[in-house]
Amino acid sequence: MIPPIAEIGRVKRAEEISPGLWDMAIAAPRISTVTQAGQFAHVRVSEDFNPFLRRPLSIGPISGDDLRLIFHVRGEGTRLLAAKRPGDAVDLIGPLGHKIDVPAANNPLIFLTGGIGVVPLLTLDTQLPTSRKRIFILGVRSTRTIPVTLEEAVERKILWASDDGSLGFHGNTVQLLQKVIDELDPNAKPLVIACGPGPMLKGMKQFCEKRSIPALVSLEVPMGCGVGACQSCAVPKSDGSGYYLVCKDGPVFDAKDVSLEPGVLP
Repeated sequence: MIPPIAEIGRVKRAEEISPGLWDMAIAAPRISTVTQAGQFAHVRVSEDFNPFLRRPLSIGPISGDDLRLIFHVRGEGTRLLAAKRPGDAVDLIGPLGHKIDVPAANNPLIFLTGGIGVVPLLTLDTQLPTSRKRIFILGVRSTRTIPVTLEEAVERKILWASDDGSLGFHGNTVQLLQKVIDELDPNAKPLVIACGPGPMLKGMKQFCEKRSIPALVSLEVPMGCGVGACQSCAVPKSDGSGYYLVCKDGPVFDAKDVSLEPGVLP
């Protein structure tokens, strides 16, 4: 794994794509040229110590020298980041964490995601061979909370699940996952790759274990240092033998190896 790089990037684009949801492109050539899908950046959002800690954000699809961040405004840190405009400096450390390591086999991939959990899977989609079969499932609350552009949705043939039935399948992503798998060739042997809210990941794991379907999860949890020193991002191993540090050991794990019980993830 390449050592993390400290770089001062420059905002090139900042757009509020739905209420409180921001899509930002940052020129950061040193980090962008070595980032792999699943890795994240630790972002300093102000020039003083308020807030004191950086914010961990998944790195979206790379375009030239630009990396992309998609994030919700949930507190002071993300509010300050959303206030930046083209030309403003952004203090970055990255890429951090391990990439999503996809086996070279020919089995189909199913991307399962909700909300801004879509970010690392958008990146993975751009880094895979176009010949590799994949199915993209994205869950949202309603049409007001869509975290991708129309062009991205059409290009990837995204299958939607919405809580209120306003877009695509009326239900949650795990219910749509079951429908999709039931319609596949019984010999297809899919691999599920998931990133999103804790309840979605838990439901996905239970379903995949019941069907003996392999699955990877990319976890998003609060972090302090981002490099494994503070241990604030510990999640239990599923066998009870200890803990993983999401920033250092992940953020990508085999779903069977990590506990996804309530209280572990946001």
